[in-house]
Amino acid sequence: MTKAPDIAQPIDRQQLTTWQIMSGGQDIRLDPPSVDGKSSSMVFSFDALSSLLMTLPRMLQAALDARCSDGSLRVAQILGSWRLEQAQGNLSLLLKLRTRDGFEIAFALNGEDADALGTTLTETSRTTKAYPAWRPH
Repeated sequence: MTKAPDIAQPIDRQQLTTWQIMSGGQDIRLDPPSVDGKSSSMVFSFDALSSLLMTLPRMLQAALDARCSDGSLRVAQILGSWRLEQAQGNLSLLLKLRTRDGFEIAFALNGEDADALGTTLTETSRTTKAYPAWRPH
């Protein structure tokens, strides 16, 4: 039996762009290079990677909060484009937001949320006042 090394090989944290879809879309393999140039792989199920996607913004915000104790720093991307689509099979709208470098995320909006967002954006564009905080559901 071979003993695993005591210290894991770090990956090159600047290069997390190589990936492959596996198992008919059930798994995704990330292929980050290690610092020493050797290849490495991490395989995530679709659900696990989706969960990680939801966790990453909270991780980044926690890191910013640790840097600046007043909570004023935010993780923000410059919006490249946006699009509204009708969701198939129901009355929801899909709000797709995309950065200039290709990151895209979609949110399903019910009628009430779409109305509130539209009203807030319209009112905010006419004033320099702060806009309302998150609306609880």
